Amino acid sequence: MVDAASFPGPIGNPVTIATGRYAAILGATPSKGARSPTLWNAAFKAAGIDAVMHPMDVTAADLPAVVAALKADPRFVGGAVAVPHKQALVGLLDRIEPEAQRIGAVNAIYRDGDALVGANTDGAGALSQIEELVGGAHALQTRRALVVGLGGAGLAVAAFLAGRVTELTVANRTRATADAVATKLGAMTADFPVGADVLSKIDLVVNATTIGHKDGSAGSPVDEAGLAVLPASAAVYDAIYQPDLTPLLTMAAARGLQTRNGLGMNLDQAVIAFGKAVPGALGMDAVRAAMRAA
Repeated sequence: MVDAASFPGPIGNPVTIATGRYAAILGATPSKGARSPTLWNAAFKAAGIDAVMHPMDVTAADLPAVVAALKADPRFVGGAVAVPHKQALVGLLDRIEPEAQRIGAVNAIYRDGDALVGANTDGAGALSQIEELVGGAHALQTRRALVVGLGGAGLAVAAFLAGRVTELTVANRTRATADAVATKLGAMTADFPVGADVLSKIDLVVNATTIGHKDGSAGSPVDEAGLAVLPASAAVYDAIYQPDLTPLLTMAAARGLQTRNGLGMNLDQAVIAFGKAVPGALGMDAVRAAMRAA
């Protein structure tokens, strides 16, 4: 029997820990609809583990204190990281996996003894979905890709696409960020909003901004005129999964382009992250099946 107690860290939503172990998703407002708790809790149940994932609304100022509280509690097994903390957490954890270090952002945390380790499963989750969208890894190699938005998820997707596509272009509201990422990955840079001269040469668009998210900016990162100059064979991948159909995907589908949202990426990255936090609890296929059912 576990004595229920409020989480001691400075978070913006009430969380009571009443299980032997627990996970958390840290973000600005994950309590308002993050999908990760549903997925992780289904996997915990399938594995017969007395654990729950809690959403924790955390400000940037309070993030160090929350991480310290999680580290001090051995019941915390790990969890997920949402915007806007994916990059800030890199400097707050005990160790960062090499892939996450290269990307410069983490979206997953897991405990290793007394240490908290950061990982990035966004890129791997997105890559599998994008490959399916365009017809496989070989087909992806022929694509000229544009990644719009270089926050934590965008950095991960761009890093995984680099070297796997014919040509990679990145765009971000802050041009200096795009320039730095392009130099690091051997990519090209485009202004934001992306102009028709660039889009006419692109046949894979990846949105990694929050534009079109139910809690983000309204509209689309690429407007209807921009979509109109994409080749007819182009594919549009939106990392957003709430709502299912963003304005970007709606306009792209109306044009007859291949489209996919971020729901599958959200599932795949969660499967990988769960395996790191609770190693050996379930096989990956069983974790995926439990999460998919949820």
